Amino acid sequence: MKRNIRLKALRVILFLVNVITVLPILVVAFFNVPSADDFSMAFEVHEAYSSGGIFAALIKAVYMGIWYYFNWTGVYFSNTLTALAPSVFDEHLYFLGTWGVLFMFSLGLWYFFKQLFVVTLRVEKHLAGCITSIMFFLLVQCMPVGTSRVEGFFWYSGAVNYLFMFGFALLWLGLILKLAGAEIVKGYMVPVLSVMGFLLGGANYMTSLSLGIISVCILIMTIISNVFQNAPLEKQIEYRKQEIVKTADRFSGLGRAYIPAICMLIGLLLAVIAPGNRVRSATPAFNPIKAVLMAIYYTMDAMLGKWMTWPVIILLVFLIPFLWKATGRIKRFYGFEHPAIFTAFCFLLTAASITPPIYATGNIDAGRIQALFFMQGMILLILIIGYMCGWIRYVIKPAKLIDGDVLAKRKPKDLLEDAFLGQHATKVVFAVSAAFIAGSLLAVKPDPDLYTATTAMVDIFSGEAARYRSEFDSRLEMLKDSGTEAVELTPYSVHPQLLFFSDITKNENDWLNKAMAEYYHKDKVIIKD
Repeated sequence: MKRNIRLKALRVILFLVNVITVLPILVVAFFNVPSADDFSMAFEVHEAYSSGGIFAALIKAVYMGIWYYFNWTGVYFSNTLTALAPSVFDEHLYFLGTWGVLFMFSLGLWYFFKQLFVVTLRVEKHLAGCITSIMFFLLVQCMPVGTSRVEGFFWYSGAVNYLFMFGFALLWLGLILKLAGAEIVKGYMVPVLSVMGFLLGGANYMTSLSLGIISVCILIMTIISNVFQNAPLEKQIEYRKQEIVKTADRFSGLGRAYIPAICMLIGLLLAVIAPGNRVRSATPAFNPIKAVLMAIYYTMDAMLGKWMTWPVIILLVFLIPFLWKATGRIKRFYGFEHPAIFTAFCFLLTAASITPPIYATGNIDAGRIQALFFMQGMILLILIIGYMCGWIRYVIKPAKLIDGDVLAKRKPKDLLEDAFLGQHATKVVFAVSAAFIAGSLLAVKPDPDLYTATTAMVDIFSGEAARYRSEFDSRLEMLKDSGTEAVELTPYSVHPQLLFFSDITKNENDWLNKAMAEYYHKDKVIIKD
């Protein structure tokens, strides 16, 4: 009972830490302003809202999603939401973009891991809550510094296209797991999941391709499971010897999701063959084989190098006792016999996510791509670590290998178990926590960009965020002045780390300038010398 109470208390503490550290991000979002595609892609919807109200804007957003499908890019769902920027209704509502993205990501992450850990793998709910909270902190606060944070959370056109869609995808996968494990399937679940799957087929290609691979796996397991279950008894005994048949039969509940999986793949196919893709990029940057090889290299470089900052390393170590403990419950229902296959699948799924941008543009430099790459890759890396904990604990069984030794009248296997499961587990958690807190306190002053929250606090308390917003409001007065056709704007005097994405230039023919001029019905808009 004590362990459950302690675990419950720790779960509450970790939840509160996340709430406290997210607050600065939500606050600094109030000072955010639209830029670039927020004007160009939302122009028609803004016009519809100005003339016909909110319902006209919603209809126009759907229309623009279709228009972009035929004239620019195939990601029809992403395009629809991008055109529906909060600034369409009022520039001071732009903060809702960040809030919406964080909400969807939080909901998707929580629901997916609740279904995966608690419902499917039978992990104790407070233990699963601790694991999810640590992951949330790592993903949000330890995101790579720079444009990843700006485009991942604050620039609406990038954030809604990538991290919002990723959160929505996690929610869809969580609902798929719920459908697979439900004793009684409610009639609305399959239609709702089918619609969600079709919409996700038109999300960014990183997310839709990853979900497409998972959907294909669902269909393959469904076919194998059906063949096995409908075979004669003697054939079933023969088939049962095959590992893939045993795996498919174990997850036979996923067969209920075959229609949503097919709808997702149909959506992805429609996005791939969109006429607009040829308009935007007539010639790919690399051939498919080179793109795949580059994606594998970039994934290895990121997972084993670029992402491994000291906060990330400590948090991964912090997760290990929780993952180790979780495997004790999981082992009652599932084994850990295939670490190489599981690791390869997670690694290649991460690599597959960045193959589309490499194939199309030759790089993954954009901050929004890096942000999604980090989040998906880090989640899969943590799942790999968890699987390896189970494999080491129940297949390698290191405790048995050292069973013959004696140390301080106790067997080393007992010390090993205590470090992860018993009285010393608390000491391990507190020691790692203390190291993390001490390191953070020492590092955050010389490196205020260490965490997303500390960067937000610097933007707020330095006054840069407020000045940035004030200067935009001054611009807004000029842009909304119907008596002025040519507007010369003063350059921003500050560029807040989390908020600034881009600005117009001195060249009135720059697409950024043209987009802003069209949005506010001006002949030209430029930056003063």
